[in-house]
Amino acid sequence: MKKIIAVLFFTSLVLQGFTQIRDVPFTLDDRDRIMRTEEQIKATNEKIESLRNEINTKFDAVETKMDAKFEPMYWILGTIILIMLFTLGYIIWDRRTALYPVQDKTRNLEEQVNKLLHLSREQAKRDPAFAEILKIAGLL
Repeated sequence: MKKIIAVLFFTSLVLQGFTQIRDVPFTLDDRDRIMRTEEQIKATNEKIESLRNEINTKFDAVETKMDAKFEPMYWILGTIILIMLFTLGYIIWDRRTALYPVQDKTRNLEEQVNKLLHLSREQAKRDPAFAEILKIAGLL
C-alpha cells in the first residue's frame, strides 16, 4: 500500500511538472496586437464621434432653414383661416339683418289678418247670410 501511495505521489509531481512546462498561449506579440487594436478602435470611435457631430450640425442647419421657410406658410394659412371665419360671421350677420324686415312685415300682416277674422266673425253673429258665406269659404 505504501508503494502505491509513493508511486501516485511521484506521478503527480511529474505530471505537475509537465503542466508547467507548457507554453503560455499569450505572448508579448499578442499583447502588442491587442494594444494596436485598442488604439485603432479608439481612433475609429473618435472619427465616428466627429462624423456624428458634423451630421448633427448639418441637421440643425437644415432644420433652421426649414423653419425659416415654413414660418411664412403658417402666417398665410392663419390669415386664410381668419378670412374664412370672418366671411362666415359676416354671412350669418347679413342673413339675420336681411330677414328682419321680412319678418317684421309678415308679423304685421298676420296681425291685420287676425283682426279681419275677428271682425268678420263678429259680423257673422249679426248677419246670418254673411255667416253662411264664411262657412262656405271655411273661415267659420
